[in-house]
Amino acid sequence: MAEYLKQVGNLKVYVRNNKNDASTFFAKDITRKLKEFRDVERRDVLFLSSGGSALAALDSIDDDVIGPYLTIGIYDEKFDDRGQSVNYAQLRKTNFYRRVVAHGCRLIDTSTRNGENKEMLADFYENELRSWRVRHPRGAIMATMGIAQNGHTAGIMPYPENPEKFADLFERERWITAYDASGKDSFRDRVTTTLTFLRQVDLVGIFMVGKEKGLMFDKLMKDGNVAEMPGRIIKTLPRGALYVDRDFVQAAGYALSKK
Repeated sequence: MAEYLKQVGNLKVYVRNNKNDASTFFAKDITRKLKEFRDVERRDVLFLSSGGSALAALDSIDDDVIGPYLTIGIYDEKFDDRGQSVNYAQLRKTNFYRRVVAHGCRLIDTSTRNGENKEMLADFYENELRSWRVRHPRGAIMATMGIAQNGHTAGIMPYPENPEKFADLFERERWITAYDASGKDSFRDRVTTTLTFLRQVDLVGIFMVGKEKGLMFDKLMKDGNVAEMPGRIIKTLPRGALYVDRDFVQAAGYALSKK
């Protein structure tokens, strides 16, 4: 008999009926956790968002928890063919972005500057994150994550054929790395948080819905290393939750509740 999906390592799993229900609950839970950081733990928060559907869900975060205690940034960045950043541009199109600007949040702007290459942007972002930590030694780092169908998370691509290269790129001392992802992704120029940084994160929220992501998750939960599927890092993260729907759970091979 199939087991129920209740926990992945230290992370709780919340199952909702469909994508919209999961997205709504995701936003409400982020709201609750931000309020807890601000009002109970009295901590400033560095909030990093992934792109895609997780980014869209940020529009539903309550206005009440948006304020100057928040520093907002992107979880990873892409350069397009003209050397311009993509993910921060997507963030700027959201209602969430307009609200954080209006409420005085600090922003880590990963837009590409004139003459800047990916290595320069990586150095800028590295300095921004480490400077935030120095200024806020008690601060909390919160990240919303996605995991792609090939198992990559942020801009951390799989390298099953070369674990040594994977470790050199993503598991050394840097929090942000720039590299050429040719052959791995349609966006070859990547600037991304590393696994080293992810291990500094206090709380993660992972939004995954649909059959395709469920099939990927089935592979992710099997034995293997992070070079093969970087998303396997979620099994060792200290605190957070997965927000999924019933299609995801069924495709991943777990039992569904009758509710």
